[in-house]
Amino acid sequence: MTRSAYELGWRVFRDRFDTDVPPDRLRRAVGIGILVGVAALVVLVVVGLSVGWPDLAGPAGWIGAVLLAVGIGGFAVACVPLVPRPPDATKLFWSGSVMQAPERTERYFGGGPAPTIAPADRDEVLRDAELVQSGQVPDTFRGFVVTAAGVLAAVSLLVTDTHVQLFSFVSLFLVVRLVLGLVRLGRVERARILAASLPEVPPAPSPGGTAGSRRTHRPAPRGSKLGLPDD
Repeated sequence: MTRSAYELGWRVFRDRFDTDVPPDRLRRAVGIGILVGVAALVVLVVVGLSVGWPDLAGPAGWIGAVLLAVGIGGFAVACVPLVPRPPDATKLFWSGSVMQAPERTERYFGGGPAPTIAPADRDEVLRDAELVQSGQVPDTFRGFVVTAAGVLAAVSLLVTDTHVQLFSFVSLFLVVRLVLGLVRLGRVERARILAASLPEVPPAPSPGGTAGSRRTHRPAPRGSKLGLPDD
């Protein structure tokens, strides 16, 4: 397996996007983002004409207002839930910017060299990898949207000669978080591929199937041991 975790994560994101982000929910999120962006632009224009910021006397102010409104709309898209919570997600939890699996399988999803999957953990690794990826793909898409929105907001403040250092740090943080999400997808995919290459483990025999628990069927006694009254 020569691909890096980032390359694997990017491939998983592209392959699973249409499945893990339903088109109807995506259209709903984009529609809400457009409405919020338009409303934000109206507010910015009213504020600019009233108090002078943004300064709409020149084209730079209008460009900055439009970029900032688009960025606000992008943040709104990221706030709309994209997928329902999977039924088995109660066993998973969020830690920082990634979705964590139980400790027994999470150790296979970490960094470093390719892990050696214990045959007994094969089924749990496959199941938890599916759950983690189904939650991480929508969150990675949300990271793309928020990163783009942060960059647009920073550019808009730069165009309007506004203090922009804070937004620059925020944008850098969002880019790092996005890359970490893609790397996480790749590491989980690496463990899933390794687990899928293992043979299935046969189920353990049930206690009732052992030889010592088999019942011995004895033939029913013939006749009766009770004497009849006329005997």
